[in-house]
Amino acid sequence: MAGILSYGAYIPMWRISRDEIARASGAPPMGGERAVASWDEDSLVMGVEAGLDCLSGVDSREVDGLYFATVSPPFKEKQSASIVASALDLRKDVYTFDITGSLRAATLAVKAAFDMVKAGDAKRVLVIAADSRRARPNSDFEQTFGDGAAALLIGEGENIADIVGFSTVVNAIPGPWKREEDIYLNVFDARLDSKYGLLADVTQAVSKLMEKCNTAVKDVSKFALYAPDPRSHVNLARSLQIDRKTQLQDLMFANVGVTGTPHCLLLLVAALETARPNEAIVCVSHGEGSDAFLVRTTEKVQQEKGRHRGTKYISSKMLLPSYGHFAKFKKELDVGDPEWQKGSVTKYWRDESWALRLYGMRCKGCGTLQYPISRICMICGEKDNYEEIRLARKGKVFSFNHDYLLGPGNMPGDGINPTTRVVADLDDGCRLWLEMTDHEPNEVNIDTPIELSLRLLHQRSDYRFYGWKARLVRE
Repeated sequence: MAGILSYGAYIPMWRISRDEIARASGAPPMGGERAVASWDEDSLVMGVEAGLDCLSGVDSREVDGLYFATVSPPFKEKQSASIVASALDLRKDVYTFDITGSLRAATLAVKAAFDMVKAGDAKRVLVIAADSRRARPNSDFEQTFGDGAAALLIGEGENIADIVGFSTVVNAIPGPWKREEDIYLNVFDARLDSKYGLLADVTQAVSKLMEKCNTAVKDVSKFALYAPDPRSHVNLARSLQIDRKTQLQDLMFANVGVTGTPHCLLLLVAALETARPNEAIVCVSHGEGSDAFLVRTTEKVQQEKGRHRGTKYISSKMLLPSYGHFAKFKKELDVGDPEWQKGSVTKYWRDESWALRLYGMRCKGCGTLQYPISRICMICGEKDNYEEIRLARKGKVFSFNHDYLLGPGNMPGDGINPTTRVVADLDDGCRLWLEMTDHEPNEVNIDTPIELSLRLLHQRSDYRFYGWKARLVRE
């Protein structure tokens, strides 16, 4: 039976207190804090992080397909999944597909992956969902939204949970929407959307699922239910007649927010992290209808615990000091590249193996492992005599400096907030130069442990350039 082989998640390090947002907007505070993607993070970057977490202990070359689900893609006309596949070092013949346009995209991707495996067209399909949505300033969405990603590896064999069945409901209710030219969500009547959209759709989808799978609501251990806010979450539990204390998976609103497309999968990951064998878990999305699927855990679910960071990312955090920082991260304040700065898209494409896939070169003459890849060995001068090696993602700081003249992505610095750049020694012996992200300057020192993270380097020549940066090891 096709099912879940592995899971992963990612929550950005940065948080902002909802009290701080409320002070800036004049709105009532909703309490707690929300996760905020850094200026160099987007849905693609967070998707890579969740994928790496999911593939921990798994040979990436055994993945046959990749579905990337999001409503905040970094490109309007370019596939994100192909870039994600490169950063995860998947095979060149892997089947890649972006699913977007609806908050149901994640569950639609899971169903497509399940069907692909069941049909025998693939053995393992990686489903990644990620979102970093912009909210209209002074709107409630600034407080309710959160950023994050989740991933599931679908296949057959060593399942940690079998996928028992699916159900779906389609509803053409307007709901929240964005047109091609819109930056922010447009909002339908909230009361109508809740009564005739969310509550009606989810209740119907779950009822159909229970009937198809011959399962009673009382026999389900956890319900991982998408909801746009805590009140709606409680109303859903009441509508489904489930026990809020024992059966309803926590919405993670207090310290993450609602992450959009990945949220139901993020709740499913949280449920799997604490699940015991032979437990039934229901995962439900919503957006112009609802998708629901039921999984039943196996004995393997116990072995998976501790192999992934998953929702542990929630406790690894730093608070943004002000609403201004939040606005910069969310691109509400213009901090873009000067128009004169250009970048070679052709060179970037040519350098994919080291820029995205994180391969270095080992000289066959002197044996030195080095990065980036070039035709000439920097030690012995051998020409075109090397093999490509996938580099380690962890290491420690060999040397560092704080640059006040150049900011992130080689932008002009402000003379106040330095950008840290390090020379790092990776665990495999490769020494390389990296920009640091997600840190305070006083946290960096000689021998500080670091790990590599794919980030947005800059936007030049109307293109988004991604590459690897160093960050402090997150536990």
